[in-house]
Parts: sequence; C-alpha cells; structure tokens
Amino acid sequence: MEAQDPKRQEENKKAAEEQREMMLAQLLTPQARERLNRIALVKADKARALENALLQAAMQGRVGGKVSEEQLIKMLEQQPASEPAGLKIIRRKGFDDEEDDLSDFR
Repeated sequence: MEAQDPKRQEENKKAAEEQREMMLAQLLTPQARERLNRIALVKADKARALENALLQAAMQGRVGGKVSEEQLIKMLEQQPASEPAGLKIIRRKGFDDEEDDLSDFR
C-alpha cells in the first residue's frame, strides 16, 4: 500500500499539471503562449507567477476572450519586480589585513 500512495500522488500531480496546461492553452493565443514559454526558460518562477495570475483572473471572470501577447506583456509589467539578478560580493573584514601577511616574512 505504501508504494501506491506516492504513485497515486504522482498521478494526481501529473493530472493537475495537464489540466493547468489545457486551461492555459484555452486562455492564451499561440503567440502569448510562446512568449510565456520563453519567459519560463529564463525565469521559471516569474512565468509560474504570471500563469497563476492569469488563471486566477480567468476564474474570477476578469478575462474576456483569449489573452494576446500584448496583454500578457502588460500583465508582466504590472507584476512586482523581483530582486535584480547579479553577483553579490561580500568582503570579510579581518582577512584583508596586509600587516598580518607581512609579519610572516620578518
């Protein structure tokens, strides 16, 4: 029985994801779907948040007809900006003391 529970959970998860994809396919124009897929390649979390916003708007009846690529871009611009991507350098104090390095050679 224990082997069936994870298997059943996996099947339920897969079915829910397929249903989600079908709803998005009905909701978006092909160009908008393609744009969302490209966003997902770069920022999966941002694409997922946009998908959630689209599905929620559709469930609340705020979406009339299919969402175009232009509408998708506007929704994307309205989403709160995430942290800027980049490299953060933290310098530790105490390791930069040149005097400590020179004391070994005296």
